[in-house]
Amino acid sequence: MDYDTLLSGCCEVGRRLLEYGAEIQRSEDTVRRLLAAYGLEGQVFAIPNCVIVSAPCPDGPVRTVMRRVAPASVDIEGIERFNDLSRRLCAAPPDDPAELPRLCRETAENLRRYPAALCLLGYFVGAFFFALFFSGGWAEAAAAGLAGLACGACLTLLNRAGVNPFLATVAAAFVLGGLACGLSALGAPISLEITVAGAIMVLVPGLVFTNFMSDLLTGDMVAGLATFARAVLSAGAIALGAGAAMALFREAVPAQAGPVQAYGPALYCAFAFVACLGFCIPFNAQGVGVLLCCLGGALGWAVYLGAMGLWNNPFAASLVAAISVSAYSEWMARRRRCPATSYLVIAMFPLVPGLTIYQAMDHGLRGDTELFLETFFRTMGIAGCLALGLLVVASALALKGRPRR
Repeated sequence: MDYDTLLSGCCEVGRRLLEYGAEIQRSEDTVRRLLAAYGLEGQVFAIPNCVIVSAPCPDGPVRTVMRRVAPASVDIEGIERFNDLSRRLCAAPPDDPAELPRLCRETAENLRRYPAALCLLGYFVGAFFFALFFSGGWAEAAAAGLAGLACGACLTLLNRAGVNPFLATVAAAFVLGGLACGLSALGAPISLEITVAGAIMVLVPGLVFTNFMSDLLTGDMVAGLATFARAVLSAGAIALGAGAAMALFREAVPAQAGPVQAYGPALYCAFAFVACLGFCIPFNAQGVGVLLCCLGGALGWAVYLGAMGLWNNPFAASLVAAISVSAYSEWMARRRRCPATSYLVIAMFPLVPGLTIYQAMDHGLRGDTELFLETFFRTMGIAGCLALGLLVVASALALKGRPRR
């Protein structure tokens, strides 16, 4: 057997999983299982932009293969299809390891994708309903939807042109903030805080804000620090772009009021459901999984509201809500035999502290250091509680001897 080709093929499967947004642990575990299917006991090390596979081979030498990863945006269909491919390969490994790269190429080429116009509609819907979710009115929702649409179009064009992701995020956030400020300056009766906060959710990198906490808590320091750096850079790019636009147009923007509406708990859960539906399209969730992801988002917010009613503590409520969403995702993953990540990526969005991210940025721009630090540490505290909730469920499954799907 050509062991160099075998290790390269196994490494390619792990690389593809990382490329589409799967967790570090999933990529490493998948490669180890593939090697075991061929009778090899290998060592796998992965970080967000690299996979290294090493294994002692029967013909003598220890072989090592490394592949760089160019992470793109999360592609749920890609994660699910490559997870399914890895299951089939482990159950019936091909005799010729040269088949592995070919199967990876075929799987990638056959992924279902939404047309660009529908993806832009997803950005609009997500921003529109998150503005309502943040207690905005219909005027704020419409303005946030337009800002989210413009932001999504800018991001799509720049990504296709191969622009650096940091600069693309800065430019998209500037377009978002500039459009929101422009509408306010033209006399639109909107709260700029709610409009920008709702639209900014299309740029918030979802689980990145909780994954680095989870990696650090489980002792994976290298992956945790790498993911932390990515989270900080993403937040910095959003703050830099949107903040520059707001600073540029600040003199022309009238004073803004706080939240203008108050809805019932059922409506907030409905807003969370439809906002998650909007994000399912850019993240390429397909089939019945779309509905199940959105149900997870509504469930998480319902639990959060119930916990807030009991304790009036956002940290405890975030922890309990994260546990419920994680447990739901693990249950659905076992029912449908697909990764729990597919549900977590979308269902966690209503719990991500998007409004406080905006508030921290705004306080920093105004030079209010005390409020900036208070809001920043509150945001990080909520992210930590969300990560701890995910870790609690993962640890409970590990104690039962059932690895995460």
